[in-house]
Amino acid sequence: MIKMRGIIPLMGFIFLVSLWGNAQTLSLREICDINYQTDYTSIADRKPEDLFPKGETVGFVHFYRGISLLRQRAYQESIFDFKSALGDTSVSRSLCNLYLGIAFMQLNQPDSIFSMYSIAMKVPVADLKKPEFWDNTPYIQENTFAAYLLGTYYALNHTTDTLLIESLFKYATKDPKFYDAFYNYGTYYYFLSRYGNAINLFLKARELNQKDDAKLLLCMGYLYRLVGDNSQSLKTYDLLISKQPNHAAAYNNKGCVEAYIEKYPSSVKNLGRAISKNKHLIEGWFNRGIVYLKMKKYHDAMNDLTMAIQLKPDFGDAYYYRGFAKKTNGDLAGSIADFTRALELKKR
Repeated sequence: MIKMRGIIPLMGFIFLVSLWGNAQTLSLREICDINYQTDYTSIADRKPEDLFPKGETVGFVHFYRGISLLRQRAYQESIFDFKSALGDTSVSRSLCNLYLGIAFMQLNQPDSIFSMYSIAMKVPVADLKKPEFWDNTPYIQENTFAAYLLGTYYALNHTTDTLLIESLFKYATKDPKFYDAFYNYGTYYYFLSRYGNAINLFLKARELNQKDDAKLLLCMGYLYRLVGDNSQSLKTYDLLISKQPNHAAAYNNKGCVEAYIEKYPSSVKNLGRAISKNKHLIEGWFNRGIVYLKMKKYHDAMNDLTMAIQLKPDFGDAYYYRGFAKKTNGDLAGSIADFTRALELKKR
């Protein structure tokens, strides 16, 4: 029994050293809110010059009413108009198909998209589902929208069809000005954990359009850290902060990177800025609490982790790390209670 009592504290000490001795064991919460662009209605503005009258026939009236209905999210009604417009040979078939594709995708009707583009491209539907078809089809700008829509659909609903998704997005990005294609292709690589590829595609998207700049910069800063380029990660967050000085998530993520490279005082400052910009930012309180733990400021750590728990009562990891703070501060009963609560929450 005497030997056992000697072993238990030693094991606890080794565990604490392994947990806090290496900066990379910090379980910080970085924010990266990136997802596929699936609200395709905005693509109706991709060619503004095509939205002005080019004729006065019934077909053109259907076409332009269809665009207005599309923007009103009256998708079923817009489909009727675009199909009616297709019967007028003076109306652009490729534009009708483009807008029909938007409506079908918004209604989650991929079979209609396959059927429509099968007719437009004069190939069987089965061919449109083969990677080699898109790999070997000569580039025609009108076809890139079909590849983009189908690539996004498969990326969302058939994630195991990686060869087809890759071929579809590759074809879509042959259009060097197709912002949405580069954005969704980058998002696809992000979810595949191919971070370097994702960065390159997001860089291209930013060159084309900065409408989602804050979201892209926040994600790219995170990706740069994941590929080991902490310097570029910090520069990316600084760029975002220069554009949006009140961007709490940017300060939070910058503080995380600084914690990983063991610049703890600077990390605490930036996490504090994140909290000052958004008092309800759970990640900011939680991350600063962990950094305080690393700095052996246990009372400060307990305060921040308690705030995180108040904001999110079922935050198991906050209880877990607060248990360490209490244990190190001599509150063994409190640490047991927090560890017990963390176990309860993690088993849910």
